[in-house]
Amino acid sequence: MTIVAVVRPGWTDFDEQHRLIGALELPLNPRGVSQVTPLIEQLRRLSAPPEAVLCGMAQPATCTADAIAAAFDLTTRKSEELSNLNQGLWQGSTIEDIGRRMPRVFNQWQEAPETICPPEGEPWEDAVDRVRRALKKPLRKFDSLVIVASEPLASLVSSVLTGEPPDLTSAFSEEPGNPIAEVFESSRDGDFVRVERKQNDGGFSIAD
Repeated sequence: MTIVAVVRPGWTDFDEQHRLIGALELPLNPRGVSQVTPLIEQLRRLSAPPEAVLCGMAQPATCTADAIAAAFDLTTRKSEELSNLNQGLWQGSTIEDIGRRMPRVFNQWQEAPETICPPEGEPWEDAVDRVRRALKKPLRKFDSLVIVASEPLASLVSSVLTGEPPDLTSAFSEEPGNPIAEVFESSRDGDFVRVERKQNDGGFSIAD
């Protein structure tokens, strides 16, 4: 059995301001730094300690992943293929600004984000392909691993693991969610099943 925890990183100033981060380089703000400690404590309760911590190249993910890796005496494995989706010309804009400038596109984006690619942005299908490449070897090599990814990449990682269509609606919510750790376990046939969705407040709920 393989255990995978998909972790959303701590917040940046853009999260506080409801701005799209995409592939931008932004450090964790004080609130984001404080959010990492509860995540580490949640990961300590996994049924098997992590053997590897993976992330992309941007600061929100790398800062969170480095802290997690240090807590388990590991070295972060960083890969461009796990970098967040590039949101093109929308990066840095607030959700409110996008809705005001392009109301029709915005409404479709809120209802079915997978049908919209921001100008000069990356199609989500391309991101799915690189996530599959990035996870192929680690899933074979390790029995327990942590993947730190910002939204919407985190939702695509979950989709690749379970084989289910990606649910990107929460990834583009006007209200950013607190960092969470979703825990998946491989079944006998090799597919992954979500078993826990741990909240940053230390609680968790077993998946339906």
